[in-house]
Amino acid sequence: MKRHFASKSDSRDYIERAQSSCGIALEVPRSAQVELIEPEEGIRFLVVDGKYTFVETAGSILPFVGSRDLVSLLPSAFIDDGAIKFILKGADVMRPGISKFDDWGPSEKLLVIRDVEKGRALAIGRSLVPSSEMTAMSKGVVIKNLHNAGDRVWESYKKL
Repeated sequence: MKRHFASKSDSRDYIERAQSSCGIALEVPRSAQVELIEPEEGIRFLVVDGKYTFVETAGSILPFVGSRDLVSLLPSAFIDDGAIKFILKGADVMRPGISKFDDWGPSEKLLVIRDVEKGRALAIGRSLVPSSEMTAMSKGVVIKNLHNAGDRVWESYKKL
């Protein structure tokens, strides 16, 4: 396992890339440090100021689903209990499984997929349709599942 802190200028670059990739703004000082952790080939965690955890795989940066502070910055889609087991196996989110959702605006936005009962973050996904079209839909795939609790990234994080 590789583990080190990025230089100050590299840290700023990583933070800017992560914010741009995820469409969020982090409240961190300019002096924020990024720790890079690579538990296995192809998976790298970026921990910003010990608070926000991102994962970099295949050249893209996503919020880590277990980073509570980070996923709280994303809009949410809440799924019913019947959909949970499918989402945790990597399935995309279908419209009938969504009980309620935040307004996320246009398509291609990152979202956190939560269970409706307890509000736990289950997965990170990318919207395939604008939130304004969701209410009119009764079927179809609406969110692409990119990373979920229990996947390869999740298991890698448990090794840290």
